[in-house]
Amino acid sequence: MTRLLLSVGIMLPGSLPADTAINIAAMTGRLGFAAAYLTEVPSQDQLERLVHAAAPAQVLVPPPSGATGVVWVNNPVTVAAARAEMDAEGVERPLRVCVPISIGRTMSEAEARAALEPRFEGDRHPRHVGIFGTFEQAQDQVLALARAGADELLLEVPLERDVADVLAQIRALVVGATPQLVDAPLANGRTAPPQTVFYSPTHSR
Repeated sequence: MTRLLLSVGIMLPGSLPADTAINIAAMTGRLGFAAAYLTEVPSQDQLERLVHAAAPAQVLVPPPSGATGVVWVNNPVTVAAARAEMDAEGVERPLRVCVPISIGRTMSEAEARAALEPRFEGDRHPRHVGIFGTFEQAQDQVLALARAGADELLLEVPLERDVADVLAQIRALVVGATPQLVDAPLANGRTAPPQTVFYSPTHSR
């Protein structure tokens, strides 16, 4: 049975053409993502099409800003603090990290994908608040979030081109991870990801 390090949901912006949204929802279900999140509620007919296309993935609406159990930045220290607060209050819902992502086989590919996505302008660029870099760098970032106590990733994905390839790479970030991998020391000799804040103090390089 395939094991997942984190549950992953994909954000579907309301600006997508209806048929494009259906196609991406279908890929979400086929690739084994947990859910497709709609930033805008569509017509009843379109909603039914999305639900059918995405199965077995769920079709949901994203959590509101400020909701308990939601972190909007790729920062393991912030995630660990949110986890501690939820545990102290006995909150049992999953801890979600909702961030943009742009990854690639090379840094140039990650940068090119982000540059083409209009939603990544300004302070929501994945370089600043999200998961960004090569596949190996992104995997390190995802492991750090899991170590900090995250349960689910809700991702804004670059959708301008190569969507199937992008989704397949993202899915591979969380497939087959084991508790031993989460608890293992960080790999040596890897290029540091392009973020100012990355690992929590207990997992710094």
